[in-house]
Amino acid sequence: MKRLFVTAAQEALAALRGIAKKRKILLAALAAAAAVHLFLRLSPYPEFSRLKNTERSVRFYDNSGILLQATAVENGLRREWTDIEKIPAKVKKAFLKAEDRRFYFHLGIDPISAAAAAIQNARAKRTVRGASTITMQLVKMASPGGQRSMAKKIGEALNALRIEARLSKKRILELYLNSVPFGQNCEGVTSAARTFFGKELSGLTDEEVACLAVIPRRPGGYNPIQKPEECAFRAAELFGLDYNSLLKTAKAAGSFRYPFEMPHYIERVKKQIKTSKKKAPFEVRLSASLEVQKAAERYIKEAAKLARGSRIANSALLLIDNKDNSVLAWIGNSDWFDYSHSGQIDGVLSKIQPGSSMKPFLYGLALDTMDKDGRPLFSPATVLPDVPQEFGGQKIYIPENFNNRFNGPVRFRIALASSLNVPAVFILNKLGVDAYLSKLEELGFESLKNGGREADLGLALGAGEVSLYELVNAFSVWTRDGRDASGKQIYSKDAARLICSILSDKDARALGFGYRQVFQTDYPSIFKTGTSSQYQNITALGSTKNYTVGVWMGNFSGQTVMGKTGSSLPAWVAKKTLDFLEEKNPASEPFPQPENWAKAKICPLSGSLAGKDCPNFVFEYVKKGVSLAPCAWHKAEGGQRVTVYPPEYQRWLLSEKIAAQVDHSSLPLTITSPKNDSVFYARSSSLSQTEAISVEAIGGTEDTAQVYYDNFLLLETRRPFVFKLPTKKGKHVCQVVCGGQSAQVEFEVK
Repeated sequence: MKRLFVTAAQEALAALRGIAKKRKILLAALAAAAAVHLFLRLSPYPEFSRLKNTERSVRFYDNSGILLQATAVENGLRREWTDIEKIPAKVKKAFLKAEDRRFYFHLGIDPISAAAAAIQNARAKRTVRGASTITMQLVKMASPGGQRSMAKKIGEALNALRIEARLSKKRILELYLNSVPFGQNCEGVTSAARTFFGKELSGLTDEEVACLAVIPRRPGGYNPIQKPEECAFRAAELFGLDYNSLLKTAKAAGSFRYPFEMPHYIERVKKQIKTSKKKAPFEVRLSASLEVQKAAERYIKEAAKLARGSRIANSALLLIDNKDNSVLAWIGNSDWFDYSHSGQIDGVLSKIQPGSSMKPFLYGLALDTMDKDGRPLFSPATVLPDVPQEFGGQKIYIPENFNNRFNGPVRFRIALASSLNVPAVFILNKLGVDAYLSKLEELGFESLKNGGREADLGLALGAGEVSLYELVNAFSVWTRDGRDASGKQIYSKDAARLICSILSDKDARALGFGYRQVFQTDYPSIFKTGTSSQYQNITALGSTKNYTVGVWMGNFSGQTVMGKTGSSLPAWVAKKTLDFLEEKNPASEPFPQPENWAKAKICPLSGSLAGKDCPNFVFEYVKKGVSLAPCAWHKAEGGQRVTVYPPEYQRWLLSEKIAAQVDHSSLPLTITSPKNDSVFYARSSSLSQTEAISVEAIGGTEDTAQVYYDNFLLLETRRPFVFKLPTKKGKHVCQVVCGGQSAQVEFEVK
């Protein structure tokens, strides 16, 4: 019994030792497998990393899903990406059947397929079948070319195992379907579907999928464009479909012409993506509408035809949706491929002198500026002097209107609507350049941060350089009650509504543009045009409740635009573009009225409350709670109506030969020209009457005045006090004495 017990114990111990040994062997095998897996997964494989991160085409669609561009990668190749979840099941099945039927059952190498291929090739005494799996094809894509050898095949097998260790089957198939070459300068099934059949993947028929699936094995031999019969035969053989139907499909294949729409805008978006340093997306849905873009392009081309002979070689247009300032149309230049006229320069982003199209931003600031008593410094009824004036100190600025005429007293409303220059400079001189620049910075005019101050009073006339992009976005605040796209209140609601009232007033425009105006619309709209000082740039801005558009025409070469001054052609394009949109989405309600202003009867000449002696009246907005003085410019004397002007209009009245009285005593004696501390440059050193300094003084209590030049009595003069001083190098003082009042000015002649 004892021996039996010992024997049983020995057998049990031996069994335990056998189990332990097998466990050690198993653990060793598992450890070895894990080590191999880690090696395959983590060992450097830079070629595959490059394949995974290779540059992909980016698809740009408009807001309705129309393809605008699929960007080319190297040498014009299209290599689009589609996530595996969005690739139709029939496409995946077809390619697996054509290329790797046991894809889900091997680790990158298919020994069954390899054996079958070896037998078939041996019987045929030539290579009639390959044994490459989809994974092995990725290996070849990662390291293309090179001589075929046993060492290379072993290396490819090892690399196939590496890929299988790094990616799931789902991701391997995804990478393959997005990278497989088809010839015809395209890679990946998405680009192939578009290149051969002009379709998205989701739109392919079964026959089209079958034709595509056979191409990768022999891109030159099964290309349906070049060899439709071979393509159809192989597809019929592989998928068991009707040959005639496949042949018809193959013969219908054609080389797709990729669209090249909105090139300047898409270049802008691509740069923004690059600047963000984020990975470029495979697909971008833009806010723009191709339908609207095409309409705007037609109008631009029509305007260019009308402008023949005017040296207008370049045009640009930007259209935005006022809800969020998103882009609806962007034409950077009339022709991208016009290399002789710099067609690839983007006129939407290029800096231009906008001219008078900037004036509303100044007038809006004026309406929001209060005097020391808290009342508006300016109102639509304020009368502005459109007369020859000098502004500044040592740097004298003497503005002129575009038609070289002066209109005397002009109301604020008419001065803006008719785009008069002198009143605009007058306003800026009152408000200050720094205050205006601060407001322009709020509006987003980044271009003026450097150099805007140098433009000085010329900013009133758009002397600073800005982009059309900045102009359009800023102009949209008016029809949004003074708010920018983020909702920030840039101007008061009432100031914005008053600007809309002025810029939509066809009667107020008549002084500057006549009654036959390009921008009359059947819907509420505002417009402003501008021409640069040297006429290289003509611009127009337009806005409705829904949209804002800006159009620029000119040339990048700097040549002066020939023909009539003004911006009728850009205005025509802007209006036609808004017409197109408003027909689809009309905004019929009028612009809202200002809340804290009410209309009153005013004298159209003086801007004061109309009196019984005023020949006529107009209705104009006056701030509630602000008392408007009665008109003092019209009086009845001896049974006749007479007009009495303030003294600042005396020279204008003389030049225009207008018979009217001037109330000189209403203003203290003032020398209006030259300005104090002015500097003049003489051509000779002697006293000269032909080379003289013109002086004008207004106001005073008497009709005669004495003029002292460097403390010596030079002359005695009668009204109007306009006279000339001889030039002499050096610093000088001119004093004018009128009754008990005197005024003096100091200047220098060099």
